[in-house]
Amino acid sequence: MIHQLERIKKINRMIKSANTGSPKEFAGELGISESHFYRYIEELQEMGIPIQYSRARKTYYYENNTELSLSYSLKLISEYGTKEIIGGCEIFPSLLFYESGLMFL
Repeated sequence: MIHQLERIKKINRMIKSANTGSPKEFAGELGISESHFYRYIEELQEMGIPIQYSRARKTYYYENNTELSLSYSLKLISEYGTKEIIGGCEIFPSLLFYESGLMFL
């Protein structure tokens, strides 16, 4: 799960840079198949994140300066102690969605 969250953070970073390349190149940079990449994009779009692709510029981008904010916090409590993992990134949101325990802004 954390690996998937980190991959979404990388997708966001690359889209914000507006230099993702073609879908095939983008998928290669993420280390996944092109079909798997399309599933990620489709799931993000289904949550209302307006991701578009420009064939002229050969890059993905967010419409209307929309950005994605992703953060997570895990806490393991056992008889041996507590371990907490926190991660995320700060981005100015325009939409709010809550799905599967993840908050997308």
